[in-house]
Amino acid sequence: MGIYSLSYKNLRRNWWRNISTALRIAFGVIVLLILIGSGIGISTFLGENQTAAGVSISSSNTNIGVNNAINALNDYINSILGTELSNSQIITGIRSILRNIISIIDLMASIVFLVGIFGITYTMDLNLLERKREIALLKSMGFTELQIMLSLLLEASILGLIGAVVGTVLVVVGVTILSKIIQIGLLSIVMPVWLPIGAIVITSALSALLAAFSVWYNTKKDPVEALRI
Repeated sequence: MGIYSLSYKNLRRNWWRNISTALRIAFGVIVLLILIGSGIGISTFLGENQTAAGVSISSSNTNIGVNNAINALNDYINSILGTELSNSQIITGIRSILRNIISIIDLMASIVFLVGIFGITYTMDLNLLERKREIALLKSMGFTELQIMLSLLLEASILGLIGAVVGTVLVVVGVTILSKIIQIGLLSIVMPVWLPIGAIVITSALSALLAAFSVWYNTKKDPVEALRI
């Protein structure tokens, strides 16, 4: 059996622990994509309606709906405040609020994603703790430290990849179904092609990166001492 094929074997060995880790990563990716997608949607709305106070938007149906919403909101605010604010003033206030919301969304997305992805460190620590003898045996069989490290990092990146793919597929399917229900092309608005691809690539890379220290530390141990334990 090749050194790198051990990565797949080891993933099956601790399948329950690895599945729970992949699910935590998937949850983090789901939250990340939903929140970032929401931020992109809000940014798209702001970009399309910068001139909505006096403006023409290419889609007449969108233009009517936006203007009606703005006019209704304007009337409601003026009735509460007892003032006469223009549509442009209303839009400026809305844009400022939405920008703050986007900043908060980005912060929340980053925190939830990092909490989920850091689970890979805990899982790899446990896996490596249980496999000290295995690593020592691989060294005694002639495998280099670099080969062993790459095999273990591959294992971590596969865990991240599985979690990222599961989370991304669930989000894309959910947005697609929602788009069909409300008959609006949400997928192209809140989920540009680069976002799911970027989430999968970054998650896989971060999984390997976060596990790198544990992998390096355990592969540097003296195999003789490890076999004595």
